[in-house]
This record gives sequence, structure tokens and C-alpha cells, in this order.
Amino acid sequence: MSGFRFSFPACVIAGKGRIVADDILMLRKYAFPDGICSSEDALVLFALNDSCPEQSPEWSTYFVESLAAYLVCDTDPMRRIDDAKAGWLMRTIAVDGAVRSALELELLLHAMEVASEVPESLSAFALDQVRLALDPGARGAYHAARPASAGITAFDLTYIWRVLRGAMERGRLLLSPVEALVLREIDELTDARAHHPAWREMIAAVATYERPKEVLRSGPWLVTDAGHRLTREVAA
Repeated sequence: MSGFRFSFPACVIAGKGRIVADDILMLRKYAFPDGICSSEDALVLFALNDSCPEQSPEWSTYFVESLAAYLVCDTDPMRRIDDAKAGWLMRTIAVDGAVRSALELELLLHAMEVASEVPESLSAFALDQVRLALDPGARGAYHAARPASAGITAFDLTYIWRVLRGAMERGRLLLSPVEALVLREIDELTDARAHHPAWREMIAAVATYERPKEVLRSGPWLVTDAGHRLTREVAA
């Protein structure tokens, strides 16, 4: 987000190139006394994250929890992530489909965990971070964090189960066709001899289903810093 125009106190923090605990107190007091209330507020946090490579642990917590709360709990539809919310999040945190930073990857996972409902497009996107890490042109934050291995590791399985939490029912892993497709593509990119044993168990448990199509209507949801209006798809 180069060229982003900050106001006080974000401009002071961005100028330092680092964020410490006292800076977060300033943001809470002067910039966001009522929390993150708009897409403009959210974009300030993303821009600060980009501008400050030196970050305290308090920033990680504040960034993830504040943005997840805004996305999931403070915008309609409440407590759910619909296709429009998912699209906005994916466009904001990723470049060419790959999540840019570890903190933004944690935001993605945390938002999915606190939401009561997540569209298959977002869960498939989260799973696709594993595929991108295994691809010959590996890239993205997940690739940077993943231990080198030709097979699926315990690290990968922990991540995948965070994405697919709640999908297991009566011994079957109930996935949409697109989610199952990403898992198959991951499997094809890996060396079966190097897999953690639990990977084969997961693949064997996959069962696909077609999600019912909802009747949708469009309405305003977010406005970006440039004034561009996004639309949300809300179940009628």
C-alpha cells in the first residue's frame, strides 16, 4: 500500500518504521476509540503493517483481533463471512493468490475460526496456500513458514485442520467440490513416501457434496479509501 496517506497518530508511527506497545495505546485512544468501524480504518491497519517491519508482539494481537472482529462481528451479515467479505479479504491480503505475510495469514485463519459460517471460496483459498508452498514456483507467507519437506508434514496437517474445522462428520470429511479439488492438487504435488501417516487418513475420509444455491441480492457493504463501493451478497 505504497503512497497511503496517514493521519495522526498513524503518520508518526509509520514514519518510525516500527510499532511498539505505546503506539497501540495511541491508536486506541486517538485513531480508533470505538475500534475498527469502517473499511478506511481497516486499511490504515494494513498500511501500518506494511510500513513497519519492526513490530512488537502486542501489534500482532491487536492487528489480528481488531480486524477479525470488524470483518466478522461488526459488518453485515453479522458473525458470518459471506462471498463479498471473503473477496475483500482475499484481495487485501494476497498478491496473485498468495497471502503476503505471516500476520495476514493468521488474520485469515482467526477470522475463519470466529465466524459461524465461511464460504467455500475462502476455505479453498486458505487451503490453496499449501498448494502454492509446494508448487515449483513456491511463494507466499505459508511457504516462508513451512518446514522443507517433499511430503505433507504435521505442520501442514495442523494448518489444514484449522481451515477445515467442523468439516468432519461421522468419520467423513465433508467438503465442497472445490475444497476437495485443492486437497487433490496438494496430494499430486507431494511425494507419497514422505507423507505424515495422518495425511492418507484425511484423504481417505474426504466426501464431497454440492452446497445448495442460495437466492442472493446485492447491497452496499464496504467503501474503500478511494471511495469505490463494494457490494455484498446477502442471502435473501
